[in-house]
Amino acid sequence: MSNDKDYQNFLEFSADVFPEEKLKIDPFLSRYYRPFSLRVSWLLYKTNITPNFVTFLQIIVGLTACLAIVLFPKQQVFILGIIFLHLAYLLDCSDGEIARAKKMSSLEGVFLDKFAHAITMPSIFMAVSIYYSQYLFEYQFFLLTISFFASLCTFNPVNRLITTIVQQLITKKQYSQYDLNKYAKNKKVKNENDDLQVLEDEYFFVPKDRSLKKRIKKRIKRKMLRLGKQFFRHVSYLFFITILLIIELIGVPKSVILILWIFLLLSVIAKEMYGFQLVVFKNLILKRYSRVEAKIKENF
Repeated sequence: MSNDKDYQNFLEFSADVFPEEKLKIDPFLSRYYRPFSLRVSWLLYKTNITPNFVTFLQIIVGLTACLAIVLFPKQQVFILGIIFLHLAYLLDCSDGEIARAKKMSSLEGVFLDKFAHAITMPSIFMAVSIYYSQYLFEYQFFLLTISFFASLCTFNPVNRLITTIVQQLITKKQYSQYDLNKYAKNKKVKNENDDLQVLEDEYFFVPKDRSLKKRIKKRIKRKMLRLGKQFFRHVSYLFFITILLIIELIGVPKSVILILWIFLLLSVIAKEMYGFQLVVFKNLILKRYSRVEAKIKENF
């Protein structure tokens, strides 16, 4: 028996598959794809096409676009490649919408969605760098090396490793390797904000008992971190690349485009280096552990 809901019209469909709370956690730029993705999902939800098939199609479209750019690094192919990368992101929006419409949301679908991001975004970074490297012939190795490290950083490896370690500290306490007392012996976990966690949730707050100067500093920091949350997203990278293509088409010098591209690559690397130093010098893993443990106790 089908679990599909019998929607009366498109407005009812869109309100159900893209509720208001989803807008709060969506990347800011994603909202410009939703009017199109919702119509694609509206056309597909009564077919036999599954959300996971759409995710696989997204991967194929995205990787094919990257491969085309690498094999044929010409401006016309680059334009088509960028168009198809936008189509892949459109499909990335649609798979979840179709899953909600068909009542087919699953952990496997969540995994495939994350997997798609993990392999397509590094591929996009390398493909774009290979395209631009033809304009920096003497320094191709330099550009491609930076791009390689930036591509590794696109899926937030530091934050994900922290999450994995915290999970193991909570679920594997019976093993000495995950004995928190051993690691916390000479550490003091202050009641400070977890700067990386702020990029993912609403835990950031400004205590009222701080001085005005400190509160202003914290608020500025919060704004910067939230700006970073929007900037360091896959859709933001794609938007940035599209802007580079547009200014290339209007005749902006290639040197300017290369500087902007290298700036993005270095920014992505710097973001992970910032997280790395928080782990090494600011006791971030214990801070994250204490917050997660407090949240668990609060909920149970």
